[in-house]
Amino acid sequence: MRALSLPGCACRGAFQFAVMERLARQGETFDLVAGASSGSICGAIVTAGLAAEGPTMWRSFMSRKVISPAYLPTEWSIFGMSRLLREGLKKFVPLDRIRESKTELLIATTHARTFFREAVSPLVKNSGTLKDRFLPLMRRMPKSLVVHSSRERHDIHDIIAASCFIPVVYPKLVYIDGELHIDGGAADNTLIDEWVARGADDITMVTPYTEGRVANTIFAPETLPRVPPHVKLRILCPQRPLSQKRFDFAKEPLEEALSMPHRELVIERRTEQ
Repeated sequence: MRALSLPGCACRGAFQFAVMERLARQGETFDLVAGASSGSICGAIVTAGLAAEGPTMWRSFMSRKVISPAYLPTEWSIFGMSRLLREGLKKFVPLDRIRESKTELLIATTHARTFFREAVSPLVKNSGTLKDRFLPLMRRMPKSLVVHSSRERHDIHDIIAASCFIPVVYPKLVYIDGELHIDGGAADNTLIDEWVARGADDITMVTPYTEGRVANTIFAPETLPRVPPHVKLRILCPQRPLSQKRFDFAKEPLEEALSMPHRELVIERRTEQ
């Protein structure tokens, strides 16, 4: 079972879109695709079989102003990411293409109320060092993680909007089945554990960080991911560090990320005796 993991990485998602466009040209396919936060956008376009359009979609986000008074009438905010995302999904990711795809798409969101109990409450109550107080935020939050499947849900655009939700930048709250959900990367940014539990033994991950590093949650530092010894983990990462920052909408860093060659690393693999 071949699985693809697309962790959230904000504007650096441009690199993921570029890599997936190359893999699509080579005819590479996956049985399962998972995305968190910005990675869910790339995951959706890959599942829809439209990876060749990915770089164009990402450029459409970057070519428009994110902050403008023009958003006030519809967004009640000068931040326009919610509107830009919805318009981009409607234009580039038709829902019927995802429903008809042979590939299953999984999207991570974080159940806000459970996240508060699981992470924020210990942060407030802990009287240890500053590092000790913030440590819970750096770990995966399995209780607050919600994984949505394209096999079961038809409101995928809403799920993606929830998975990308960051307060202020995305002004509109997203409720799923009556419950508030926030950025999926707050609970689990990679969904590797989910893949392993589903039986995936061949996982590809695309990360914009050199040396194959990835953040397990949006609050954690980037480290090398780990998988059980029976799982092959292939990581595709930039050949050189990207100049693009996490929230960098400038054209030059974007084009660098879209044109950056990638290299392949195999982190762990058990050789059968």
